[in-house]
Formats: sequence, structure tokens, C-alpha cells
Amino acid sequence: MAKTINITPTTRHEGHAKLILEVEDNEVVNKAYYINTTPVRGFETMLVGRPAEFAPIAVMRICGICQTTHGTASCAAIEDAIGCEIPKDGRLLRELVALGNRMHSHPLHHLLTADDFIKPEEKDLRVEAIKLIQRMRKTGQLVVDIVGGEGIHPPNIVIGGMRTNISERAKAKLYYALKQYEKDAYNMYEIYTGLIERYLEEIGIPDLGSHTYPYIASHTTFGDKEAIKWDRVVEIPPQRYYENREVAESTSVMIPLYEGVPVEGGPRARMAKFGNFKIGGGAMDINIARAKENLGAVYRAMEILDELNINGKSKVTPEYKDGSGIGVHEAPRATNAHFAEVGKDGKIKSYKIIAASTWNFPIVEKAIEGYPHQHAEVIMRAYDI
Repeated sequence: MAKTINITPTTRHEGHAKLILEVEDNEVVNKAYYINTTPVRGFETMLVGRPAEFAPIAVMRICGICQTTHGTASCAAIEDAIGCEIPKDGRLLRELVALGNRMHSHPLHHLLTADDFIKPEEKDLRVEAIKLIQRMRKTGQLVVDIVGGEGIHPPNIVIGGMRTNISERAKAKLYYALKQYEKDAYNMYEIYTGLIERYLEEIGIPDLGSHTYPYIASHTTFGDKEAIKWDRVVEIPPQRYYENREVAESTSVMIPLYEGVPVEGGPRARMAKFGNFKIGGGAMDINIARAKENLGAVYRAMEILDELNINGKSKVTPEYKDGSGIGVHEAPRATNAHFAEVGKDGKIKSYKIIAASTWNFPIVEKAIEGYPHQHAEVIMRAYDI
């Protein structure tokens, strides 16, 4: 007889959610519902009528992990609305601080997923992995702290660019830390690849969590609003998306679709669209892609330091006018998009956000369906929601 399994809340990820699984007699999931249970907080509404400068400050409080990406996307949306072009060195600094956020966030998720793959008796391996992760996170936070001005809600990310440039001493300190991060990221990639390969071999499901839906991504390390056809993006309420009324009423989060279907965003999506990462594999490939992105992030960060002119201009003074704009940044989890309408008085007329994680909620459901329910949370955790 078919049964329903409720996992409330789901664990070892950054958000707040629950899984409802309709399971057949053979223990395989026939229907999965991955429900975002975060309450309405009204960030978009609270910005209306406020000065534009308040927007990046406010939206950095949306997420305890993604402060930098929200601040970056917010500034970009307002700059796009008023036609403000930021200086080259300001753009480089903004990309660098956002890379620091990724270099901190990805290893944190390695920590949260580690218990899925490291066996209880492998104490030495666990200690080695945790030391690597913590050292990597420390470097990522150092980048945000130095370039952004603070490690939690970086105040240097402002409309018009970056509030200040960095010093020669800071540049040298960052470069030294990044060289160590490069070594740690390579070791982490080797460890994680081996763990994933072993796990899939032991459970005997090499394609665990595979799906046939497309990917969405705008850039490898920053963001490009021109890479996505925004007239093909639509958000629908859960009441229209879910046939199960009880499920639909248990969440208030809108469901984003691209060309009418769910799409996967995040590490695998970026590497598949802009690199040669294989597609069509299972969800565990996302964990490997995430570990590989650590290397891409540190390589790009060092390139930026080489290219950056520490005496260059990092900010312009914005001149406000009526307009609408889109700001896009590739958050650790997926494509983060902010939409702003600004008045010539410098105040927000309307504001909308498609947060990175929301792209992947419906994809997690599709990835879980057709596989044994015992692996549902492992599949879910691969998406770093």
C-alpha cells in the first residue's frame, strides 16, 4: 500500500523546508513535494518609498549566508535602472568580494553534506576534511572582510561601485591566503570526488537524483543579465503550481519557471552552460561541481588581484532618474535576480527579487521522484538550499 512520508524539517542545509513524499510499495518515491517554509518577511514591500541607497543594505539581511550576493544584485539593479556605469576597478572589487562569499559558502555546504558520505568509523578522514573546510571558509571570509569592509554585511558594496579600494598590503595578504586556498580546494576536490564515487558504487544507483530539466545560469563567477531572456521568466503562486491544495497552502514562496518549466541553477548549471561539465548525470554531480567551483573561484580571484589597480577609481556618484533595471549575480546556490524601479527623486518605486534558492525547489522534487525514499534528503542536500 502506498504511504506518505513527512520529513519536517529537512536538515543540514541553510534554509527552512520540509519534504512530503508519496512512496509506493517498492519504497520508490512516486511524488515529492519540497516545500519552503520560510515565513513572509516583506523585504520587497518595505523598500517601496525608501531611498535607493537603503535597498542593498536591507536585502543583505535576507540571508545569513548570501549577504554579498544580494547586495551585489541590488546595486546592479538600481545602477541598471538609472544608467550608472561603475568604474572598472569598482567592478573588479565587487566581483572579488562576491567570490569571497562563494569561497566561504561552498565549503560550508561541504561540511553540511559530509556526513552523507564519510562513514562513522573514518574519524581521521573526518578531521582532515573539517580542517580543510574551516581553513577555506576562513579565507573566503577574509576576502569579504578586507574587500567588503566587514565579513557579515559588507558596507563597501554601494550604488555606484565600491566605497573604497584596497591597499597594497591588503592585496599581498589576500594573494598569500588565496595561494593556500588553492591547495586546500584541490585537496577538497580530490576527497569529495572519491567519497561521491564510493557512495554511488555502494548504493548501486549511479544516476541517483537525475532529471531531464534544463539549466539556468548567467555567468561563471559574477553575473550577466543579458545571458537570460527575462521575458521568458515567470513566477507563479504555489496554488497554481501544486495540484495538492494542502501542500500549496503550506508555503507562500513563488515558483519561478523559465520558458514554462522548472530549471536547475547553481554549480552544475554554471559549469554545464559555460564549461565542459557533463550533463545528464545524477544529483551527486552537483557536489562535485561545487568542489570544482572552489578552484574556479580562487583562480578568478587571483586574476582580479593581478588586474586590479589599487589606485584606480572604485566608485562614481549616482545621478537618479526614472527607470527600471535588472541586477543579476550568480550566488553560490543559483542565479540571484533583483528588479528595481527607481524615481528621479532617488526613491524605490517597486522592487522584486527572485532569490537563488527558489529556482531549485521544484527541481529537487523532480530529482527525488523515481528513487528510493531513503536517499531523498541526500538528493535534496546536493542542491544547497
